[in-house]
Amino acid sequence: MKPIILLFIFLCQFSISFAQEVVVISDLDETLRIANIEKKVKAAGKLITGVKPYEGLRAIFKELKVKHENIKFYYLSNSYPFLYCGEKWTAENDLPKGIVFQRSLKDKSTVFKTLKLREIAKKHPSARFILFGDNVEHDPDFYRNFLKENQSRDMSVYIRDAKLVFTEENQITYFQTEAQITDELEISPQTTKFINNLPFNKLVPKFLLKNLKSRIIKSCREQLISCKEYASQRVQEIVDTIMPNPAARIDSPR
Repeated sequence: MKPIILLFIFLCQFSISFAQEVVVISDLDETLRIANIEKKVKAAGKLITGVKPYEGLRAIFKELKVKHENIKFYYLSNSYPFLYCGEKWTAENDLPKGIVFQRSLKDKSTVFKTLKLREIAKKHPSARFILFGDNVEHDPDFYRNFLKENQSRDMSVYIRDAKLVFTEENQITYFQTEAQITDELEISPQTTKFINNLPFNKLVPKFLLKNLKSRIIKSCREQLISCKEYASQRVQEIVDTIMPNPAARIDSPR
């Protein structure tokens, strides 16, 4: 074998072995799973009919898997495995293979994720971390504390704004659709185009808009127009703001 070929093989092996490790940690329900966990009864019904993935985030995860030679995936959920098997669900929905942590009955929901995050961080002391969650429950709190505990480490946090409240916060990126984070994650034009061309209800399920409308009506007081009309108007304003492709306009929920 020619020396130049041997040198090329050596350099390739060298670059792979010293590539920075990347660790992706993701919540499941309402981050990857279109679960409607804000409405517990309806979420339980979805367990029977089947829960589909957010296709935009799945596409991003699959590209991250291809792009990084040294990458690990962890799926971390406060849900119980007797409700659904996270390992089986991720496999059936073509997500990158990873380790799935779901809590047992003895685990407290307020500390389970914190303990697992620390365990993962200890296992990967030099890795770059990319964390994904949502704001329906407590992911922002868990990740915020995780950032404080690891201030010297390379970490990025992305929170799905499933409540559509447009939170802004240092060190945490909130997104209403995956189209808003493709640039920051350096996602390819091909995957970005795929995400932008998804039907809007694949990016923002209709139940998220309905839940928003219900919350607006509940908190509504005296307005020049009725609470229901105001809520419908506000929901449509949000849809117009976050829709990646204006040509794909949909009607707000009635």
